[in-house]
Amino acid sequence: MSVYEELKRRNVVKAAVLYIVSSWLILQVADVLFDALELPSTWLRLVLAILILGLPLTLVFSWVYEMSRLRVAGQGR
Repeated sequence: MSVYEELKRRNVVKAAVLYIVSSWLILQVADVLFDALELPSTWLRLVLAILILGLPLTLVFSWVYEMSRLRVAGQGR
């Protein structure tokens, strides 16, 4: 079994795509709100850094915990 097939089986690919799309949406909303609130651009960079750091965590958790519609199964179960 190839690595990509295992990633697909464990829904890591779906989690990555969902995280990236959600991050893009969060950045768009933050950009509009931070401009309206006249916050410095440093805050937007901070949000971006947090989202970038969250991606590997999301991928690891989606690998370890196989999420199905009815339950969350750990790797050893």
